[in-house]
Amino acid sequence: MGRNKKIALVLVSFVAFVLFSLVYYVSEGSPIQRYKFKKELDSYIQEKFSQNIMTENIKYSFKNDIYWILAHPENNKELSFEISQSWNDRGLWDDFLTASWRFEVNQELESFVKSVYAQKGTARINLGNARSAVDKYSTIPYGGVPSYQDIKQELKDSIIYIHIDRAFKKESTEDEYDKVYKVIQFIKAKGYKFEQISFSYKGEQKDSPTGKTFEFNSLDNVNSQDDIVKFELLSREN
Repeated sequence: MGRNKKIALVLVSFVAFVLFSLVYYVSEGSPIQRYKFKKELDSYIQEKFSQNIMTENIKYSFKNDIYWILAHPENNKELSFEISQSWNDRGLWDDFLTASWRFEVNQELESFVKSVYAQKGTARINLGNARSAVDKYSTIPYGGVPSYQDIKQELKDSIIYIHIDRAFKKESTEDEYDKVYKVIQFIKAKGYKFEQISFSYKGEQKDSPTGKTFEFNSLDNVNSQDDIVKFELLSREN
């Protein structure tokens, strides 16, 4: 192999190595910082949680230059939460508390919605500004934290989203209003606190993902299925 070819091969190899390093850094970050995060993470979990916590692969955000990971209690894989470095270099933080409260509401509300709509519905709650509640209970060893029902008065600006994965049956309007009313009655009985409830059906047309929609800012005036129509929003399909 000629001298020029050897030089070219070395240059190509060097460029390839540099490009690989850059791609690795963008997607994985610094190996040293990654190792430090893993050690800090292990200590954080041991100190803060009174239950066994399982973790997934470490992730890196190039945009924020932080490492983070998804985790869940060993006995509850569905309760997923995040443990992350703080962007302002103040150690680690997690959203276990808010994830737990969301999980509690989402699980029981979605289960009821699915029972009413033959498994065709979903439900979730956005807790809004939960900082005061998190600050109040973050010093308690996780495993003995209060339930959503214990602290719901501090989460009054939450938004509840309910979506039915089928179109509103216009030929069975009375039955449909009755189903909506049953879900609203369930929310009343559970005493969920909210600023708004958005209750939507799937659109009838392909270009309209959302069909008939109801919006509630209060349930004080919802006393029968006949009241449901008062909270219906206008849409292109109406």
